Amino acid sequence: MTNPTTSGQQNLVPQADVDSAGSHVGNSHLARYTLASAAFWGFLTTQFLGAFNDNYFKQMILLICRSNATLTAGDGTAAPDRQWLAMTAFALPFVLLSGPGGFLSDRYSKRSVIVGSKVAEILIMAVAFLILLIPGLSADTQLIWLISVLCLMGAQSAVFGPSKYGILPELFVSDRLLPVNGAVQMTTFLAIIFGTVCAGFALDQIRSTLWIGGLIAVGIAIAGTLAALMIPKTRIAKPALQIRAENFAVPADVMQLVLQNLDLLKAILIASVFWFLGGVTQMAVNTLGTSTLGLNSTRTSLLVASIGFGIAAGCIVTGVMGKGGNGRRWVSAGAWLLFGSLLSIAALGCGRFGVPSGSGILDASIISSVLHADRLEWSLRLNMILLGFAAGMFVVPVQVYLQQAPPEDLKGRVLGVQNMITWIGILISAAYFGIGGVLLNWIFGPKGESQYQWLIFISLAGVMLPICLLYRLPKAVLENVTTNTSHRPG
Repeated sequence: MTNPTTSGQQNLVPQADVDSAGSHVGNSHLARYTLASAAFWGFLTTQFLGAFNDNYFKQMILLICRSNATLTAGDGTAAPDRQWLAMTAFALPFVLLSGPGGFLSDRYSKRSVIVGSKVAEILIMAVAFLILLIPGLSADTQLIWLISVLCLMGAQSAVFGPSKYGILPELFVSDRLLPVNGAVQMTTFLAIIFGTVCAGFALDQIRSTLWIGGLIAVGIAIAGTLAALMIPKTRIAKPALQIRAENFAVPADVMQLVLQNLDLLKAILIASVFWFLGGVTQMAVNTLGTSTLGLNSTRTSLLVASIGFGIAAGCIVTGVMGKGGNGRRWVSAGAWLLFGSLLSIAALGCGRFGVPSGSGILDASIISSVLHADRLEWSLRLNMILLGFAAGMFVVPVQVYLQQAPPEDLKGRVLGVQNMITWIGILISAAYFGIGGVLLNWIFGPKGESQYQWLIFISLAGVMLPICLLYRLPKAVLENVTTNTSHRPG
């Protein structure tokens, strides 16, 4: 945390470089706010509320997919688990629209793009609310419509993402970016915690009146839009930029940059692997909880939320303790901790230690679900927290590097491309989980996916092992990020 700028202005006035005549010079058009400013808290609130809605709705759809998969059709065949389809619907817009989102963040004020995206969120949540109000829809039909809305949410977030992260270096000086990113990542995953738990609770307690949850989501979207208005206006990075076909993929100048800067390319790919792991893990934990261990939606969502709690803690610890240029060590330690925690979860979920005492309890209050758990369930929760903590240690320094390494006039498009590649990773996670389920059923029989879901976690540990052994975040740039306040991206 930083001190107030001046005693009389109490952090409400941005810091800027001025010449002797009081004119702004150099990069002074970029407002430099502190972590106690209205700009910071407006941004943080916007991010939190948007992430809450995203994760509440996505987890609700994933759990409905898993719930429907336990039903059987009239001919005795099992209904398919459509978690992979829901994750695909959410991820595909990021692949298609992250490039245009990066273009918009460079061509227009990032603040304008953020506000426009939040208005779109209100409309999308309103559509979900109306679908939940329609009487007489079959469970399968309603699910397909809700997956379609999930796709729209992905589109909104794809446009929002590059401006969301790209605006931070315009609002805060270099030495504040690590704690700012730590706070942003922390609140993002606090939103995951609350959104995920609320989704499970809604399905267990108010499933017949889910429209109430839809109405709440509309209200949260409105509040997030109002918070976005607190974000200061920012300059346009490249006013003359023209839309081209390449903006829907990888722009030529961005492609040239990442091919010349292999450290940047590797960081983009590593970030993609991180979110690939996250995508598979969420779906795998849903199946492990509801099918392998027999837990209700609330208890299963608490397992997923435990990961979010751990990520929040990992992000804030890394943001505070990593300010001295230790990001490289944090990334390496986080990678090994991810590897170990994935193996530990697999061991606990393989059935060798039985199933939790909460197995088969379908209707319980959220307080009871949180507090009344046996040693096995608590061990799973603690290992999920450890998994999340490791992920937070791993991702924050990588994200800071990706914000600092690109030149200023390419930053928005580079972050847009990073978003696109990240979501290709999540899209692959949907295919990975779907194919993994098919293989488990093929090898172990019709219930293989439910009984042997723990093998998915072992496979993810195998994905992490080469990263643990081989990847090292570039050290010199990160030291500049965390210690050199005069540093400006090239």
